[in-house]
Amino acid sequence: MSTRTQTDDEAVGAPRRPGRVLVVAGTIVLALVLAWRLTLGASAEDDGHVVALALRLSRGDSALGDEMNLQATGSFLAVPFVWVWDHVVGTTGIVLASRVWFVAVAAVVSVVTARALRTRYAAGPAAVATVAALLGLPYQLPLISYSSVPVLALVLAAAAGIALRETRSSTWAAVLGAATAMGVVSSPQLAPAFVLALAVGVMRVQGTRPRVVALATSGGLVAVAAAWVLLVAGPTPVADTVRYLLEVRGDGLSPLGRLRRAVGTYEMVRFPLYWPLLACLGLTAAGCVRREWRAVRVGASAGGVAWTTAVTVAAALGYLPQLWFGNTVAALESLLVVILLLPVLAELHWSRRRGDIGDLVAAALPALVAATVVAATTNSGPRYSVHGAALGGLLLVLVVQWSTVAGLLVTEPRSRAIRALAALPAVAMALGLLSLPFDEPGSLRVDTRIATGPWAGLVTTADRASGITALSTTVADLTRGGRPVLLLGASGGYLAANGPMATPSVWLEDHGAANRWVLDWFARTGRTPDVVVVTAAADARAGGAAAWAGRDPLRAWLATAYPVQRVVPGVGTVLERR
Repeated sequence: MSTRTQTDDEAVGAPRRPGRVLVVAGTIVLALVLAWRLTLGASAEDDGHVVALALRLSRGDSALGDEMNLQATGSFLAVPFVWVWDHVVGTTGIVLASRVWFVAVAAVVSVVTARALRTRYAAGPAAVATVAALLGLPYQLPLISYSSVPVLALVLAAAAGIALRETRSSTWAAVLGAATAMGVVSSPQLAPAFVLALAVGVMRVQGTRPRVVALATSGGLVAVAAAWVLLVAGPTPVADTVRYLLEVRGDGLSPLGRLRRAVGTYEMVRFPLYWPLLACLGLTAAGCVRREWRAVRVGASAGGVAWTTAVTVAAALGYLPQLWFGNTVAALESLLVVILLLPVLAELHWSRRRGDIGDLVAAALPALVAATVVAATTNSGPRYSVHGAALGGLLLVLVVQWSTVAGLLVTEPRSRAIRALAALPAVAMALGLLSLPFDEPGSLRVDTRIATGPWAGLVTTADRASGITALSTTVADLTRGGRPVLLLGASGGYLAANGPMATPSVWLEDHGAANRWVLDWFARTGRTPDVVVVTAAADARAGGAAAWAGRDPLRAWLATAYPVQRVVPGVGTVLERR
């Protein structure tokens, strides 16, 4: 007869360990919160735009040929999913479904990123850093796009570079190469940043084999993507696309002017709401004077993170005034970089561990280049502070090193208070993303769910829901029978179309004389629209239809070629041939 010793947990009256229950309960709560957040916010422009790009490519149009926009390459990773959804379901709910797809892709990136960091850092700080860095989404839009994919790539490249130096593994070399290639393809203007990330990663590792693997993987993937684009689109249309984009005037600002505007984002610290942050920064600096004052510098920087997060969330929820530059996760991310930089540098000075400085520099160089390029080229301006999202790789390393230091403040390895403190950057970014749906008054102030169409399942304001529903219904009705359509001012409306997109650019508005390339595209492809929709918002931004036609050859041509015009309330003007 066999016997076994009764464990403490099996003893009569012994309480069951709650660990597994808490993990399961926490996972369920997080899943529910994530599902709730994915439904928040709807826009016929930005989020509809990137999904429309993927839909166009999935239906056979070519990037940089049919779609004369570099942003199209950022949607490559979304094309397979959108193709399946379009063929199985149609376009109903496609925006929400695309958000779920982004979460799936980001989850894979997060697992690989955390695993890479664990080759050098502990599991806890690695997880905190991964979450914090990957939540820095431009415009708070969880969608595969020219904005979000470079963020994933910068973060993954920073982590893979660390793992490559530690292990000299060809696997991590391939990951580094794939990450940098993914970044270049998704956002070609950021190529300098990703080339720098690849070069730094290769220089930090010893051995010829991992260097060759990284370089070959990155160069090979970029070459394949470039060859595919040229083969499908053709060299002449690609050249026309480049010339067209160079002529698009945007907001008329020079790159230097945009840079100055981005730097002006940080003028916000003059507002009294941010004076406590300045006090925390001063106390952090004081704590950096002596090695033994670690608790002061870590605690003060944690206070700065907490205060900045509180102001961001409270403003988003309407409890504090909206600051002039706007509240975005990217702005919060840039502030976290500033707050955490000083204590991390102090720790590197007082308690040097071989390789930590290299990790920070290797992440900082491409991040700063990327942020500069984004600030100099984006039209979004300080309202969205989108350049802050390019600092994801730098934030990753700052957080993993800061959280590691925070964990050294006590000797008890299971201290819940210190664990909570070390997780603060991830909590800050999570709260920011939860409270700030794109172009909405705040996550708790949207109350109307869209029931039908491409945006089905999303929650927004009553006015926004009414406008999107009106646009979707109008476009769907106008394109019955497969009529080609051209939209000016609401690129997401293409998602509701029953006919092809008769446009060289999904996002098309008042680009002045540069829109002559649109007429050239009509002539080259023979694809002209049967019906045109010009949104009231686009007309208003252009100063009215007459003023727009006076400087834009496309708008002038439409006025004569499509003389049948009528106004649709809540949408804009519909133009048709006789």
